[in-house]
Amino acid sequence: MPDIAMQLAVEADADTVYTAISTGEGIHGWFTTTATAGEGVGNLHELAFPGVPEPWRLRVTEAEPGKRLVLAGLNGPWTGTEQTYEILARPEGGVTLRFTHSGFPTVDDAYRDFTYGWATKFVQLKSYAETGEAAPFFTG
Repeated sequence: MPDIAMQLAVEADADTVYTAISTGEGIHGWFTTTATAGEGVGNLHELAFPGVPEPWRLRVTEAEPGKRLVLAGLNGPWTGTEQTYEILARPEGGVTLRFTHSGFPTVDDAYRDFTYGWATKFVQLKSYAETGEAAPFFTG
């Protein structure tokens, strides 16, 4: 099964990055303004997007504040996939965010769209974590 894997350097501390990926307020700052995020293992993240009939739901399967977050896709095109965020301290300061979205059944048009999509969304995430200025990719 193909995976999407990427990483980026973020000039912010681990807790700031973790908050951006694990809380509703954080997700509103870079991804979508119509999101809820329950914190901790077993809770749900629900992400809504313009033109999509129902929110995409993900269950938190691992949560280690400031270090690691794993989400399992429950519906929509992410059904059966897993998103893993790892936050690693850099000796020179800031963190490296490693991201893997695994479990795609095939490399098809949707997979290619998600690959490009994550790359563009992480530009927003980096900016939000570094500046604190919200600029969500999806609004409404």
